[in-house]
Order: sequence, then C-alpha cells, then structure tokens
Amino acid sequence: MMLYLALPLTILLYWLTRKLYQRIPLPFINPLLIPMVVLMLILHFGQLPLQDFMDGTWIINWLLKPAVVALALPLYQQMIHIKAKIKPIMICCSVSVVISILTSMLICRAMGIDEEITRSIATRSITTPLAMSVSESLGGIPSIAAAVVIMVGISGAVIGFPLLKLFGVTDPQAQGLAIGACSHAIGTAAATERGVTQGAFSSLALVVCGILTALIAPIMFAIYGLIL
Repeated sequence: MMLYLALPLTILLYWLTRKLYQRIPLPFINPLLIPMVVLMLILHFGQLPLQDFMDGTWIINWLLKPAVVALALPLYQQMIHIKAKIKPIMICCSVSVVISILTSMLICRAMGIDEEITRSIATRSITTPLAMSVSESLGGIPSIAAAVVIMVGISGAVIGFPLLKLFGVTDPQAQGLAIGACSHAIGTAAATERGVTQGAFSSLALVVCGILTALIAPIMFAIYGLIL
C-alpha cells in the first residue's frame, strides 16, 4: 500500500505544511521538518517497509540532482554582486569552515566521544555527498556523517533566520552566506524562499564551504592528531 501512497502523501503533507506556515509563520512549522516527522511516525508505528516508501517516491529522489543544479540560476543572477565582494566572501567561508571543524573537535573531545565519530561529525556543515566522502577520507563513518548533515540542515532551515534576526543580521547577502555555510542544501532551499539574493549567496557558500572543508579538514585533523 505504501508503494502507491508514498508520493501523494508526501506531496500532500508538504502542501499542507506550506499552507499552514503562510497562515502561522512560526519557525518550527517548516515544510521540511513537519512532513519528515509525520512520515517517520507513520512508517514506524505502521511497521511499513522503508523500501516501499523509497520506491514510491523515486521521482522526488530523481529530481534532487536537477534541483541542486537549478540553484546555479540565482547564483548567476547575482554574479555582479558576488564578484564585487569575493574577498570578504572567501574570508567568511574560510572562517566558517575552521569554526565548524574546530568546535566539533573540542566538543567531542570534552564529551569523550570516540575519534571515529568525531571525524564523522566534523563535516556536518557541508552538503551530504561531500560530507560522506570527506568523512570517509578522514577515517569517519559516512552513514553517521549523512545523518548528522541532515539534522544540521533541518535545524538551520528551521531556526537559522530567527537566530539571524535575533542577532541583528538583516543584510540579505550576509543571511545567505550564513545559512549556506552552516546548513548546506537544506538551508539553501529555505534561503531561496526568502529571496533571490539570500538563495544566491547561500548557494555560493554551500559550494565554497564544501570545497574548503575538503581542503582544510585533513590538515586540521593532522594537527589535532599531533597535539594529542
């Protein structure tokens, strides 16, 4: 049954959540968060096979790749502004990557978490395929990296903009960079809904931070290993 209900149920939940958010614009009423939680509960308590759900929603999975490529459109539209501020953009993304990896190391160390898990968590702020690849090259567990990335992305999509507002960050370019650097593709989807500028700069941060993490993370973990 789930094979045939998976796609219409997913679309219906997404549509209903968007309509609810338009009426009650609260951060936790998120079109990504609410449908995901509801579907997880249905699969768990209904003891329904996950594979049937995956087979039933294959078209959504297929559309993920062209959807990511489509993020290049707002990036192209804002290219003039991006070129004019390329230096501060690179500095912000580099600092973001270093802080993300360093905080993962320090928190995991303070909590006595296994080093293999630490190497898996350290890539939490970049998009899933890159996070899995980088964490594996570091000696981490790709499946854990993927799960953490998804949780971080949803958290950023839900509370990212309220936090930016709380700290007085109102510039659309700065908002986009912050969301893309911390919440990768899921956060970028939320940023795109806020505006073209936020979406473009979030897309840029997503790409730049992914590349920088692949370059910086091995160096930081090599230093981390020498210190320990």
